[in-house]
Formats: sequence, structure tokens, C-alpha cells
Amino acid sequence: MVKNISTVFNAKGRLSQTEYAYKTVSLSDPIVAIKSKKRICIITKNNEIEETDTSIWKSKLFVIDRGLGIAGCGLKTDLKIVIKRARKISKNFSYVFGKQIPVNLLANELSRFFQEFTYSGGVRPFGLSIFIVGFSNEGPELFQINPDGNLFCIRANIIGKKATSGLQFLNKRWTKKLDYEEMLSIGFLSLKEVTDDKLKVSEVNIAILEDSGNFKILNKKEIALIFSLLRLIS
Repeated sequence: MVKNISTVFNAKGRLSQTEYAYKTVSLSDPIVAIKSKKRICIITKNNEIEETDTSIWKSKLFVIDRGLGIAGCGLKTDLKIVIKRARKISKNFSYVFGKQIPVNLLANELSRFFQEFTYSGGVRPFGLSIFIVGFSNEGPELFQINPDGNLFCIRANIIGKKATSGLQFLNKRWTKKLDYEEMLSIGFLSLKEVTDDKLKVSEVNIAILEDSGNFKILNKKEIALIFSLLRLIS
């Protein structure tokens, strides 16, 4: 027998389930996303641990289409559901219109999908926040969707553990004129700001929305070259 999950508001007029979902995201390994004039960089921190109570909250990067990507911070099971839906939306659009779905349209469709799980009876909100990246006519676009389904077009942000302190650090250093190396440097420094230990190549994942239009997840050799370039390891 399936137990019905009703929509419950707390004393402050907020959805209790959504509050729990935000808490889940705040316990997750952090993700930094930064947009420059020509590119977008996403950097995640993953702990090197086996299955434990917190290892299901690892940050992940996914290619949705050639020029579309998603990074998720929160419950792994929820992230799999969202990625499956994103790829289905993208594939259906390509089949019908013969081209890649615009990033803003994908973001809006996924926002509605999140909201279905927020306000419908019998389901719970996703314990998940995501970044969506892609190109539009105006250049690279970076969107964020929170557990309640709210959608934002942003220039840079950090989600996960200690996100508030990391965002303060990030906002002080972000400018519209960032070049590629500066974008990577600020991303790494912002990630270091919210982590207690020195970053290792094996703990970091990086994805780049390149000026060519491709969304690329870097391999460990490419990440090691970036570490050396930025002198973040001794």
C-alpha cells in the first residue's frame, strides 16, 4: 500500500517538504558555476568515499545534447529522474524541429517538471538544485532551478555545502570581462573557500561550455593540466 504524501505548510506558511529538500541540497558537495562573455565553467567537488549516508549526495555533471549540459547537487536518485526527463525533452524537440532545443526552453520545461513534484499530492519535491547551461542568440546562458521549481537566469553561483560564504567570495571577484583562465581561477578559489582541505585532482570534476558551442566534461588528465596551470597544487 502506498502512503499518500500530502502538501503540508509549516507555521511560517512554507511547504515543509520543500524546506527538507533545501536542507538536502545544503548537505551536498558543492558546485560552482561561472559565466563569462564566451564560455561557462562548472566545477564540482566529490568526496572519495564508498556508499555511506552522505555519498548519495555527490555532485554530478551530464551532457544532455552537444551544446547542453546539466550539473546537479542533491539526491542522486532524484538527479537521475531529472536527467532522464531532460534528455527526453531534448530528443523529442530535435525529432520534431530538426535542431537542438534552446537552453531557455529546456530550462522552462524542467522548471515546470520540478513544480509538478512540489505542489501535487502524493509526491515530494526533488531534493535537488541544478544548473542548466547552453547557448542562445545572446551568447552562453546559465540557469538555476531550486527544489521548489523556481527558475533563475544567473551569471555565477555556488550551491551545496557552505554556499552562502562561497557566494560572497564569488560575487566579489566576478566581472563581465573574465577571460578563460580567470574564470577557471575564480571557480577553483570559490570552491576552495567552501572546502576544508586542499583540493585534489581526483576530487574535482570540470565541465566547460566552449565558445564553439560544445558542452564538454573534462577528463582527469585535462583537469590535472588546469591544476598545474593555476598552481593550485604543489
